[in-house]
Amino acid sequence: MTDRRDPAQARLDDLLGAWRREIEEVPVPPLVDPARAVDVVLAATRSRVHAPPDGACTRPRDSGLRDAQKNVF
Repeated sequence: MTDRRDPAQARLDDLLGAWRREIEEVPVPPLVDPARAVDVVLAATRSRVHAPPDGACTRPRDSGLRDAQKNVF
């Protein structure tokens, strides 16, 4: 059976396929320990909200949620 693809396209497909196989051979280590990530997120949600250093006005924490609940029919 003959290859009817454009020779340049065929070579590019072969090259990219080889590159992909080469990359997939190397295992990628986990970047974040899931248990540590959960601890960090939980600690952050428990922390107090501090005013920004530039003095910009901020709304109180969760006020958007309370306002949204008032508008529920």
